[in-house]
Amino acid sequence: MKTKYVLMIAGAVVIGGLIWWQSRQPDAVVEVAEIREGPIRAYVEERAITRLPHTYLISNPIAGWLERIDLREGDAVSRDQIVARLELDDLKDRAKQAEYRIAVLETQLEKESDHRLEDNMLVEMKATVQAVDETVRSAEAKNKASKAIADFAQSEADRLRGLQERDAATLREYRQAETEARRTAAEYQGDLLELAALKTLAAVSYIGPKFVMDYKDRKSFEQSRIQRELDEARLELEMQKRNLERAVMKSPIDGVVLSRQQTRRQFLPAGTPLLTLGRLDEMEIVAEVLTERATKLSVGNTVEVTGEDLPDGGVIGHVTRIFPEGFKKVSSLGVEQQRVSIVISFDDRPKALGAEYRVDVRIIHAAVDKANIIPRSALFRDAEGVWRAYVVDGDMVRNTPLTLGIMNDREAEVRKGLSKGNRVVIAPSRDLVDGMRVKVE
Repeated sequence: MKTKYVLMIAGAVVIGGLIWWQSRQPDAVVEVAEIREGPIRAYVEERAITRLPHTYLISNPIAGWLERIDLREGDAVSRDQIVARLELDDLKDRAKQAEYRIAVLETQLEKESDHRLEDNMLVEMKATVQAVDETVRSAEAKNKASKAIADFAQSEADRLRGLQERDAATLREYRQAETEARRTAAEYQGDLLELAALKTLAAVSYIGPKFVMDYKDRKSFEQSRIQRELDEARLELEMQKRNLERAVMKSPIDGVVLSRQQTRRQFLPAGTPLLTLGRLDEMEIVAEVLTERATKLSVGNTVEVTGEDLPDGGVIGHVTRIFPEGFKKVSSLGVEQQRVSIVISFDDRPKALGAEYRVDVRIIHAAVDKANIIPRSALFRDAEGVWRAYVVDGDMVRNTPLTLGIMNDREAEVRKGLSKGNRVVIAPSRDLVDGMRVKVE
């Protein structure tokens, strides 16, 4: 009987111990991180491409035979260095042809501009016209006198005929008067014919000066035509001279050859690309950032540039321009995104970095030198949108509201709710609740 009671008491003690032990076991096993003090930065990370804001295309200025180009990609060029040229013989021949044509036209123009012979002829013909006019006026006066003499002789003959019929004058006197009348009438008719001939000659003499003037007008018109052709020939010569200058292509900059599109000797049309030149010192970076992130950025933000070919720790740059217009871009996962281009300049460009190289950029838009830092993986939001974290207090966790400052993809600044040394649960599960007993791994 006594043994039975002892066994019952022992069993009760064992069961009680088991219950106590079970009550002391944690409800969950968690991983924790300690709040640390240090600097924190807010940034945007993106893949980016290097580029040159300005490139210089050397293209064929005119159609012609291109000589062989010996420059290669990466070769340095200096300003005014000859980088390509066309065969010049044909261009020189065209310039000589233009010069010869100018000489011929200048000779023709000089000939057509000389009016000395026409001017002398015009003076002579005007003098002839004046002399003929004076002769006509003299003939007209003589004609008037002849008419007066003929009229008088006829009246005298008529008077003597009346006297002779009354036997007051002799027949001889009458016949002499009639003969005189006929003679003076004949002289008058001769003077009339002479006056008509002189007037005809005067009319013809007026044609001479007009002919000379018309001839000078035709020469002036021909002179204008030759002058226009001469102007065109001079323009042609200037163009051929410019073509000779353009045929020798020089570098406009001190830089390098980025690419060459032609190398061998061949005939090429005008405008054919030959070489692309650029200044590597002008190199910049273009990052395509999501527009919702770009609103946090501003010109002057510090940028950390990293990449496999860059020195350890990368190099530093700064944002120099944010494009005012965004664009749509489909991601590798097929998601349509709205992005905007951010231009970044190097503080000190790495020599090994070329144009169109891919790099990684971290654009820092905010920073705190001394902050209480919590891992982003320890944070979650409640139904009201308040940031919270599970803080380990002894062997239990407390659901603690937090006030945060700046944050990035990995860390966040705790401004209120935690202090240095506090431990928080990393990646808390949904089963975790306030006051739950936990074991820290």
